[in-house]
Amino acid sequence: MNLIVVLLVLNIPVYWLLGWIMFDSTHNAADSFWETTLAIIKAAFVPSFMRAFMDSEPETDGSVFNTLFFFVSCAAVIGGEYYLLTKYVWPVE
Repeated sequence: MNLIVVLLVLNIPVYWLLGWIMFDSTHNAADSFWETTLAIIKAAFVPSFMRAFMDSEPETDGSVFNTLFFFVSCAAVIGGEYYLLTKYVWPVE
């Protein structure tokens, strides 16, 4: 369990990169790190009907599939690293 928590924290840059690729890599991409981070959070967590009311629909699709694929990708990164670490680095006896 401790290894999973450590992997969750250490992979924050990987999640950010995945989110940037999936949600904010259009020609109108944000200029700064914090603007990009806010755009990723809005695209991933704010429902599309709320974005329509706020008039801030992202340039990307922002569909449920993109959001689901983002979370599945993040879980796959953790799962793959956990498997490799427990198989080759710290094998369970």
